[in-house]
Amino acid sequence: MGNGLMKAIVKKKKGAGNIELMEVKVPLISNDEVLIQVKAVGVCGTDYHIYLGEYNTSNPVIIGHEFSGEIVEAGNKIKKFKKRDRVISELNVGSCGFCRLCKTGNPQVCPSKRAPGTYVNGAYAEYIKMPAKLVHKIPDNVSFEEATVVEPAAIVAHSLLERTKIEPEDFIVIFGLGPIGLLAVQMAKIYGARAIVVVGIDADEGNKFRLAEKLGADYIFNASKIDVNQKVLELTNGFGADLVVECSGNGNAINTGINLLRKQGRMCVIGIPGPEKLSINWKKSVLSAHSYVFNFSSSPLSWDWVLSMMKRKVLNIESLITHREPLKNWEKVFNEMKKGNVIKAILYP
Repeated sequence: MGNGLMKAIVKKKKGAGNIELMEVKVPLISNDEVLIQVKAVGVCGTDYHIYLGEYNTSNPVIIGHEFSGEIVEAGNKIKKFKKRDRVISELNVGSCGFCRLCKTGNPQVCPSKRAPGTYVNGAYAEYIKMPAKLVHKIPDNVSFEEATVVEPAAIVAHSLLERTKIEPEDFIVIFGLGPIGLLAVQMAKIYGARAIVVVGIDADEGNKFRLAEKLGADYIFNASKIDVNQKVLELTNGFGADLVVECSGNGNAINTGINLLRKQGRMCVIGIPGPEKLSINWKKSVLSAHSYVFNFSSSPLSWDWVLSMMKRKVLNIESLITHREPLKNWEKVFNEMKKGNVIKAILYP
């Protein structure tokens, strides 16, 4: 299998663009790896920023990391998996297993980690190889398309449920209406929020606002048109929000979140800012004794949690998928992302 050729989307060198559909060699696996035929791959905002030249990668590299597929070959040491198993994979390739972070269950932030799609070849391809220890079987009642969303959902589960933790009767405000924010709405609803406020901008009015309401948001505010801080104070009798979930990476949203948090409130930080330097109202948080939980990637445990949620059908994943295209149409999807029309797109290699 590894001697053949396959089609893949490759970031050839640094800078804007420099991405091309190419024929490359099918990867050869070692004794502890599996070769997966990619059935579906999700388009992440990170992929788009790689396209824009705003996210660092090792080049040339096949991009993409939100994938599902079917095992077509397994290494000699592999007993847990067999051909035709439907699978997804964690992204902690290269994690050492020996450092303090790995030993405390956090290989996702190991200094040796080299994630597919950025530092090792990823999933915008017909085949991808992965260490078997990172692979999970997909429940029978979960589609390949739904399974591509396990990775972003695991980020939310790790950030919101595992690290920040929702407390009973929390009044929660969520900034950002991409897939991460909409998944956060669902998990906040499932795990005990008293009320959920979603904050967006003009570009979110219409489909994204309607979807947020469908998925469980109690209040939806357009920050471009109303004073969100005043609205939240009214809804909380002047007390403020217990928890802000920041999924936008936008400086204005972050400062608004700081202003509407109650004293000793918490902020779950998931959104990644762009290259610009942010000006943050740090003093307000100091005087209010706020707690911040900054998050990156997802833990192994969070993948198990999300697979359980999906098997129980408590997450509505299908509603997030707005675009489906063959792999060759990757540029069409990126153009739609630029226009703000995409929530989650799926490519089919």
